[in-house]
Amino acid sequence: MPDPDPNHNQKKTLKKSRIPAFEVSFFCEQENQKFPWVARFEPLAKKLLMEEGSAGNVNVVLCSDETIRAMNRDHRKLDKVTDVLSYEWHEPYLLGEIYIAKDQVMRQAPQYENSFYAELKRVLVHGLLHLSGYDHLKAPDRRVMRRREQEVLGLNPYEIEDNND
Repeated sequence: MPDPDPNHNQKKTLKKSRIPAFEVSFFCEQENQKFPWVARFEPLAKKLLMEEGSAGNVNVVLCSDETIRAMNRDHRKLDKVTDVLSYEWHEPYLLGEIYIAKDQVMRQAPQYENSFYAELKRVLVHGLLHLSGYDHLKAPDRRVMRRREQEVLGLNPYEIEDNND
């Protein structure tokens, strides 16, 4: 007996492989600016979140040193500029938000022997891992988080460890 729906198997495959619908949106604090490299960062962010089982909407905001310093002071009681802050929301529609200080990333890129692009990618991955439950306050947790960062960024952890001896 012929299958009444010749696309039945194809539909079944599509249902099994359907990727959860969620967005990673990129914004700039200043309306006249565009977030750089969105076309590269969005697939990376979605892939990382899905691998971590944290698939959910995320907003990423490129902001000023002043904004991130105020947020760091108000929410963490640290009156200083930092490169990235992550805020978990765990709302049905929003996993969280990541704020990245553009000028701080530019300043620290040479410290890590990175270009601005590579450093922005590194802090984005760092922020996404925080939203996925990673932390670095304790040494064992820091090692786990750093190892995962290196894996996502495609770095050789042994080479990095050898250089730090």
